[in-house]
Amino acid sequence: MKESNDLGVLAQLLQGGGASPVVTASASSSTIYDVHYRVVVNACAFEIHGRTDTQGHRRISANRLKLLQFVAIRPWLLPGMREWADAKGTAQQSLLTQRFRRGFLGDVVHERVIDLLIAHGALTRGGVFLVSGESSTTFSKLCADLARDELFQDERDTLQELLAVRITNAMLEGW
Repeated sequence: MKESNDLGVLAQLLQGGGASPVVTASASSSTIYDVHYRVVVNACAFEIHGRTDTQGHRRISANRLKLLQFVAIRPWLLPGMREWADAKGTAQQSLLTQRFRRGFLGDVVHERVIDLLIAHGALTRGGVFLVSGESSTTFSKLCADLARDELFQDERDTLQELLAVRITNAMLEGW
């Protein structure tokens, strides 16, 4: 009995029907690199985790936003994030710290998205903080629309769950 090769069978079927198989080398890009997706996740992270300062502007540590959006677009990292926050100086913390920091250091897409949001006027830099800019109402409207239409639910749920994780300055140092 002859073993069948699935691709060979498919090729024979296509040839029998007069079709010519064409293979393209391009692959679709990941949503992680999609600027619209990253703007949405950053806007939600800013809205959910940002705090209002004494002058009425919302703000968040730039490093904290980077961490929050990093985990929000990768919800499977949430348990590891909790472990890292709970480790408090144990040997396990060192391994978790290295793993998370390696991801952040390579996340240059986030920095470009922040540059875009600053150019748009949604954010401004204020020392180590990102502060709501002249167009910051864009964030609140966008997040309200997403919630109403139940879009990006996994990311928004992850950001809500991160409210219960104590992110310390020591975790954010060096980024």
